[in-house]
Amino acid sequence: MRIEAIEISKSKKEALKYILSKMPLMSKVSQFNTVATDIHLEYIEFKVLNYEVISKEKTNKMFRHEIKKHYITMLVNTYNGYSESIDTIPNTTKRYVTKSYIKKAKIEEDYIIEGVKNEIMHFLGQKSKSNLTDKINLQNINIKEVQSIYKPYWVANFRGRSIVVDA
Repeated sequence: MRIEAIEISKSKKEALKYILSKMPLMSKVSQFNTVATDIHLEYIEFKVLNYEVISKEKTNKMFRHEIKKHYITMLVNTYNGYSESIDTIPNTTKRYVTKSYIKKAKIEEDYIIEGVKNEIMHFLGQKSKSNLTDKINLQNINIKEVQSIYKPYWVANFRGRSIVVDA
């Protein structure tokens, strides 16, 4: 399967070194220096959502309102639902990956779009109430673009548990 993937910044050796550095010394000694095995890459799907926010601002003129458009870009993890606002989309490259190394999304795309839209409305509503009570009136939020990118993670097996490290 051909995907848009974020570039890998950590090698396999660096990931193993990071995993071993996070293990407490006593567990290394008591478990007879057990090491992490079966280290491989897995890709998690992220959605890049571009929203257009339309608001009206009250001005000093009697019946005129100024319409403003703002653009918000959100990055949403489809596996656990974590979302964040970003300024620029991460650099991606096209890559062939087998389907077995891609984690399936737990959250549907429609649910993600509506959830993030409600989150933006809630956030902007709180912001406008606290600072500019009578100045801004939120009119509409439209989705403009939905794009899928994949982020790589190093996954290792350590004594029956999966350890996940950013790649």
